[in-house]
Amino acid sequence: MGRSRLHKALHRLLRPDVQEEPPRDPALVGLLAGSRFAGLPPQRADLGPRRARRVMEFVLDLAEQMFAAGTDTRAIEVSVVAVAATYGLSPFEFTIAGRTVFVQYAPRDREPQVMMKVARTDDGRDLYRAVMIYRLVEEVVHRDAGLAGAERRLRDIKRLRSRWPWWARLAGRTVLVSSITLQADGTPSGVLFAMGVLVLVDRTGWALARGGIPGYYATFVQASLVAGLGILAFDLEVLSLRAYASATAANLVLLLPVTSIVSLAQDAITRFGTLASVRLINVVLISGALFAGIATVGFIAGDVRVVGNAQNVRFVALPIGPALAAAAIGACAGAVAAGGAARLLPFAALTGTLSMAVRTLTQAHLSLPPALAVLCAAAALGVAASRLAPRLHVPPGALITPAIGASLLPGPDMYRSLSAYTAGSSGAGRQLLSALIVTVAIGAGIVLGRILGVKKELREEQVPRDQ
Repeated sequence: MGRSRLHKALHRLLRPDVQEEPPRDPALVGLLAGSRFAGLPPQRADLGPRRARRVMEFVLDLAEQMFAAGTDTRAIEVSVVAVAATYGLSPFEFTIAGRTVFVQYAPRDREPQVMMKVARTDDGRDLYRAVMIYRLVEEVVHRDAGLAGAERRLRDIKRLRSRWPWWARLAGRTVLVSSITLQADGTPSGVLFAMGVLVLVDRTGWALARGGIPGYYATFVQASLVAGLGILAFDLEVLSLRAYASATAANLVLLLPVTSIVSLAQDAITRFGTLASVRLINVVLISGALFAGIATVGFIAGDVRVVGNAQNVRFVALPIGPALAAAAIGACAGAVAAGGAARLLPFAALTGTLSMAVRTLTQAHLSLPPALAVLCAAAALGVAASRLAPRLHVPPGALITPAIGASLLPGPDMYRSLSAYTAGSSGAGRQLLSALIVTVAIGAGIVLGRILGVKKELREEQVPRDQ
């Protein structure tokens, strides 16, 4: 017995120090941990060059359409990896650099195939397209949809037109701006003024885009219109200070690159630093254009009480009942403006009401600072969307996007910072930083909420059926 043990010990000591290469995860399924596809094994298939190329082209087109729909980057990564694993594309490498997607298929004893695609899109949202893509991915991964059928469905998605005509989306934005105006202590006259200004600003932006004007200059012109029309109405005593300030706050906050700021925070937290840097540049440029437009109007206005004399404005929060109603209506309007289908509206109202309730209660009854209250509300929104979305067969973003505009945007804070800057107040920088922190907290809270929501769902799936 002792001699046998000694022999084994000497064998382990004297044998060549050659370590076997650990098994690779060729389909990168480790990236699916913590997602709805967690534990998905890669399909074992020996793909020929032509079949591999078709699958690679499909996943690249899929990623491009998800970018076009405004899907968050982590969801794009999860979907592409899950589809590639399902179709047996392994060993497989995949990365997103900015808005460029790279894929590589490198089987043994064959030359690797590398392909890329650039998604030339902005940070807009198309909820109807996002829902169709989500369901396509579900069909591929969970119901073994064939590649030919999936390719046909993706071609149909590429040809999709907006769910609503332009005037319906514009109407949704006008209802949304009225909701934000009311939340900023607005009056009936202020609501009507805000809606009229939004229509003019929206059509101006559309005309400038049609003329090939870059977004920076379009935002400059739009911000100038918001500030100029408001100052004119206030100076002519068409509006009271309260009505003017709330209407201006609502229109200014809708000009902010809110989706870029929220996506920036999400990308930075979920390890997509390159795309976060690209979004940061866009945020800085658009914010700069916004400031420049308002400052220009302030300079031209001269001795007029610029942007409503921010020091005298007091924004009084709505009571909880009207606030919840405004958030529900605003979320429905936001869903229409983002192209969501009619069946999505009740659930958008539900998530908008939830986030407004959490924000109002934590700020009013727990005395949390605005940024922390928004973080809690966004986390609750992320959890609710992650739990509800699989049952509705829609992506969580389709429930989150409408609620952000209706209940979480820092309209009064942004108004104060911009007006203080224009008036030359010494506290303008601090107020602007506070408003930006609140906006970043939206993205951080949503990421946290979605992590918690998905983890709870995964734990439930592991419970035996007979319990």
